[in-house]
Amino acid sequence: MVRALITGSRGFVGRHLAHHLASCGDEVAELPEGLDLRERSEVLDLFGAIEVDVCYHLAAISHVGLSWENPYLVYENNVLGTANVVEGLSRCNRSARLVFISSSEVYGRVQAGDLPVTEDARLMPATPYAASKAAGEQIALQAYFGSGVPVVVARSFNHTGIGQPADFVVPGIVSRLVAAKRSGERTLRVGNVESRRDFSDVRDVVRAYRLIGEEGGPGEAYNVASGTSLAISEIIEMAASIVGVEVDLEVDPGLLRPSDVPEIVGSIEKIAADTGYQPSFAFRDTLAGMVRHSQE
Repeated sequence: MVRALITGSRGFVGRHLAHHLASCGDEVAELPEGLDLRERSEVLDLFGAIEVDVCYHLAAISHVGLSWENPYLVYENNVLGTANVVEGLSRCNRSARLVFISSSEVYGRVQAGDLPVTEDARLMPATPYAASKAAGEQIALQAYFGSGVPVVVARSFNHTGIGQPADFVVPGIVSRLVAAKRSGERTLRVGNVESRRDFSDVRDVVRAYRLIGEEGGPGEAYNVASGTSLAISEIIEMAASIVGVEVDLEVDPGLLRPSDVPEIVGSIEKIAADTGYQPSFAFRDTLAGMVRHSQE
């Protein structure tokens, strides 16, 4: 039995990961209610009192838009929290594997000719959130190179599924289209719908995390992606057809981001080679499940 600790277990991905680990027979632990990862003494006390085989570090402020509004809050939570978790493992449980959950945002402005992006691409974070994740990667990897803590990094591309908050793009689209069907509203206010992103089902993503935790090479980073990209406009069209509603799109300047990468799509050759991972959910099926759940 694998003893696993999940930070951020009460969040969208954390809940799915806890369910997946338990279904695989792992013993799953979570942080005590109210523990603040920014409080170093609390984190060190925690790691001094428990013994785990693997720690999945998900806890973070993960909304890119919020990082523009309050970058300090994102840096404080994502960077300081990671530093405390890493120190806790280094001091008290050095043999435990750390799976640091990073983001494809760390790649920043990748040129079209360099897609799909591979793990050896230069990191050029273009948002405060991305910068916080790039810093977290370095903190985690220092524990491996400096102290021997077996660290692996998962660079997750966009992912979605049932339970994701509506302030994220896909559940936001679904909930607004379902509401439009009910109300008769035919105008949908949107941001940049031409940007293309690599979307995965959250159930595939958490399966990849466990595989990385078991089979990934210490000190290595792995893309967790589908290997294909979709434009936001395509997702809206697909979701509208599932909902059964027709809408006109109207660009809202307030929904445009200061920095928006035109396209990002990840190579999954490395994770496939090292762990055998392959995506199993078609995006339309993921979307259909979200629509059904939203209509309940």
